[in-house]
Amino acid sequence: MVRIDTVRESNAQAKGLEDLVAVFVGGTGGIGESTAKELFIRTTRPRAYIIGRSEERGNKICNQLHELNPQGKAIFIQKDISLIRNVDELCAELREREPKIHFLFLTAGFMTLRGRTETPEGMDRKMVVNYYARIRCILNLMPNITAASEAGELSRVITVLAAGSEGDVRVDDLDLKHDFTLHACLAHCVVMTDFSIEELAKRYPGTSFSHSYPGTVKTGIANELSGPVRLAVKVMYAVMTPWILNVQESGERHFFQMTSQCYPAANGGVGIPIPPGLTAMRGTDFQPGSGAYLLDWDGKSTGDESVLKKYREMGLGPKIWEHTMQMFAQAEQRSRKDSKRPAQSEAEGAGRNIPNPPGWRPAA
Repeated sequence: MVRIDTVRESNAQAKGLEDLVAVFVGGTGGIGESTAKELFIRTTRPRAYIIGRSEERGNKICNQLHELNPQGKAIFIQKDISLIRNVDELCAELREREPKIHFLFLTAGFMTLRGRTETPEGMDRKMVVNYYARIRCILNLMPNITAASEAGELSRVITVLAAGSEGDVRVDDLDLKHDFTLHACLAHCVVMTDFSIEELAKRYPGTSFSHSYPGTVKTGIANELSGPVRLAVKVMYAVMTPWILNVQESGERHFFQMTSQCYPAANGGVGIPIPPGLTAMRGTDFQPGSGAYLLDWDGKSTGDESVLKKYREMGLGPKIWEHTMQMFAQAEQRSRKDSKRPAQSEAEGAGRNIPNPPGWRPAA
């Protein structure tokens, strides 16, 4: 475990980090918001792009960030990333605005009470937000993220989902088009994320990639719900209070992941020196400092080694990468055929969409 006092001592050294550019996809609340605030509190003249669907919440957070650091600049971009074409539009705008991006922080997600909810691009909407859109965003922005590493500066990608919750994968149905369940959806998104960041680290050795499990973080999700579902979430939070991580602490820990040399790129790392008593964390290949990391809530390495070993021996990694590229090609093809159809601004479900609770894991 990385102790919180160790995290805070490390973060306190961040004033020397100047003019950092960060993109927070899903940054209008919860972990994304708290991490952005830590960035503005700790660093000098940061620039942050806050991506989300709610203009009101996005502008409110940007105003708060400016109050925390008047020298910094926060920009809200309204975008629903449940369609790949929307992700492409977002990334095109970001590439025009910023030649270098130091941090890409991905937390967007939601849960629907229905099963598979297919988008016009032929993918389940939950899987798009939790996996496909995140990988597309990473790939689209890698020229800008690589530019930061080539300048000898911090270059990191963190996707926050549920590292350590690896489960059985239906290898012949990776997008769960034929046998969808919520449990399988999470397992597929987690395992596909694990192997994809490992592949990304090989392709881009100057950038550090992490898949993070944030723990059970109380983010105000119950306020967005109604009826019995809202009551159930509130009861869960009340029962689990001793084990719930404060959202501010989660932001502090993720800022540590963004800046500490505990998580170097495969080619080595820059950033705040490793605290005494710690070393570079073990990567997905179980080697220290390998550039791709599965991280538990406390910043230490995690991942179900038996599951990962089984699928690595099966050669699942290359299959996941090929599948992901095929899904992107499918989305592009359908978007070209349906280019006159307006993008939907809200996710669809069974009349009720529930944001994915940070750190949600399936019941044992």
